[in-house]
Amino acid sequence: MYGKIVFGTDGRPSAMRAGDVAVMMAKTTSSRVTAVYVYRSPVGAEELLAGALDALEAAGMRRARIEGVSVAGAPAEALCGVAEESDAGLIVVGRGAGQGFTLADLTRTMARRTPCDLLIVADYEGRDRTKPYEKIAIATDGSATADRAARKGFELAEAAGASVDIIFIGHPATGELVTQDTIVTYGAAVESRVHLLQGDPGSLIVEKARELGADLIVVGNKGLAGAKGFLLGSVPEKVIESADRDVLVCRTVRQIVSELGKGEGGVIERRGEKLAAYMDQAGELHLLSARCTHMGCTVAWNPGEATFDCPCHGSRFGPTGEVVNGPAARPLPPA
Repeated sequence: MYGKIVFGTDGRPSAMRAGDVAVMMAKTTSSRVTAVYVYRSPVGAEELLAGALDALEAAGMRRARIEGVSVAGAPAEALCGVAEESDAGLIVVGRGAGQGFTLADLTRTMARRTPCDLLIVADYEGRDRTKPYEKIAIATDGSATADRAARKGFELAEAAGASVDIIFIGHPATGELVTQDTIVTYGAAVESRVHLLQGDPGSLIVEKARELGADLIVVGNKGLAGAKGFLLGSVPEKVIESADRDVLVCRTVRQIVSELGKGEGGVIERRGEKLAAYMDQAGELHLLSARCTHMGCTVAWNPGEATFDCPCHGSRFGPTGEVVNGPAARPLPPA
């Protein structure tokens, strides 16, 4: 599901307790873990990083599936940079203030700018951080980007053997149609319940998840639209600030290479540039400019036709960039 997980630590006990969850997620999703120690001063950095690696191994992670990196700088920027360079699918950090990791830093920067999914780990009494999640609450408003977060939540639930509670914020009639379609599409093998609510999304999501006893809340990071209050970043920030349990903030717009299976494509972003990526049946990755050669609009992957389609004027390109339909006359150039 993720392939690679980045675990951010500054050496504090709460950060290291989040390492237990990183290991649990790695085992659940068959992923590797990169421990990233973010420091302001290099004094003692290597020793603290070594301690983090030892802690991950003690939590049950095989040493061969762990690596460590120490990075200077602002925590959010450093973690996002390592995740992007390594094509990680998930960043795991502990909740709370301390050296490096402040709640404001996480909500205002990482939730909006993370190149991958972000798991913020709560530290509450009585939880067993080594056990997979048992109850997952997925928040949705029925939008296309929220649907992507729902898919991630169901994938994790199936891998962990967890049940799912879908919390829909919006009109009940719309919610009934949307949530049932979501369950049929992504959660046929998962025990699921639906809760249709109206009101302030951030508050309702947190309150309902607490009432249900969920140990994880899943929400999209941006692009949520359709219900009042689901504005760029505002809902996940409110959930992160208010929740007393783990929050998985799913990247809902861009893809990462490790998500692509053979014969699949998508649009990724590297160093600020959008690229059309296609993994062929032999497992070879093809990277192309995602700018349509007609007027420069960003193409999107069409899984039904296996083409990159331009939303502006209808141009269509094959998975390796060749023109299928005009008005574009030139293929997508290699990146």
